[in-house]
Amino acid sequence: MTVRAFIVLLIVTVLAIFFADRVAQGFSAPGLERTFTVLVISAAVVAPVAWLLGRIGWITGRLDLGARRTPSGQSPRNGGQA
Repeated sequence: MTVRAFIVLLIVTVLAIFFADRVAQGFSAPGLERTFTVLVISAAVVAPVAWLLGRIGWITGRLDLGARRTPSGQSPRNGGQA
């Protein structure tokens, strides 16, 4: 992710939460209901922006949740050997 993409996503996220809160105040009860409403509205705004930034090349990479990284130049630890 480039610095530009980070800044754009940061600004979009803050603005989306601000406006989602303003919208949610009108029709949802305070507490968890309003929190969930703000979450859904914000995600509906931020996700397409992140997808668009990925399409124009500002966000690159692959997400691999099962992989564990080892620091470069070091082998994995061997359970208690010093």
